[in-house]
Amino acid sequence: MNSDRKTTRILLPLLMLAGLSLAKPVLASDIDTHQDSESYRVYLGVVPASLLKKQPQLVDGDKSLHGGIGKRGSQHLMVAIFRKSDNSRVKDATVIAEVAPDKLLKRDKQIRPMEKMVTSGAVTYGNFFRIPNSGDYEIKVDIYEPNRSGAESVTFEYEFRIE
Repeated sequence: MNSDRKTTRILLPLLMLAGLSLAKPVLASDIDTHQDSESYRVYLGVVPASLLKKQPQLVDGDKSLHGGIGKRGSQHLMVAIFRKSDNSRVKDATVIAEVAPDKLLKRDKQIRPMEKMVTSGAVTYGNFFRIPNSGDYEIKVDIYEPNRSGAESVTFEYEFRIE
């Protein structure tokens, strides 16, 4: 039994590396992953859905992650939000993201709620969006907190490249 565990410990990392090496490289060029609004600091992360093997844990544990891991061409967008006043993490907001491939016409615009989830023990917000083609995308994030009127927004310019 011990030799099986030892073999698994050696083979598993090698298989994971092999799987990643077969994936098409996806590049996000010159993305500024940090934006400020009047009250918040917002950090953006984008990961190809195909690389997610494990479902992140949702704070509302009775739901599946954003309806399940996204389809081909999907990216998992995730934001971490901090209050500028005291650098505390925002854990109780309603967050809505809008992804549009064309800044002027906003055709194919996608608007989705960002679900509260736990990543490395900290609350973040995320969802899947279809970003199937290389090009420039605009990602707008609206933050609504309880006991505050209206939303504050930040916008990221995202250059997506498939190579």
